[in-house]
Amino acid sequence: MKPMADSLVGGWKVRRTMIDFLTGATYRFAGDAVVTADAFTEHGIMRIGSREVPASRRYRLEPGERSTRILHADGRDFVELEPEAAQAVRHLCGADLYVGRFFFRGPDEWAEAWRVKGPRKNYASLGRFCRQ
Repeated sequence: MKPMADSLVGGWKVRRTMIDFLTGATYRFAGDAVVTADAFTEHGIMRIGSREVPASRRYRLEPGERSTRILHADGRDFVELEPEAAQAVRHLCGADLYVGRFFFRGPDEWAEAWRVKGPRKNYASLGRFCRQ
């Protein structure tokens, strides 16, 4: 079976909306992502009201026989994805709990939804990725 990461290799347009339940703010991200065999990088602009700031994130990918481990750029574990079209993931980062859902809608579109709660975090985000 082909590793899941292989089917995601390439360039992606990204749109994400985040709602911060602590402050009531809504954040909107627009940018590009690149997936390689061993990395995911994302760069773009985060809009907070009328303010715009550069934003980016990076993960390491470790493809396995049936799943792909996603690690933070510094090597800490994050989540593991399998080739299923829809799946749920959980990650405890200190006192913050990340609960996510991934939806793969074929080779050219996928989405991720997150609900994050912790002592200083309480937000939801929904991101959509479309192949360039």
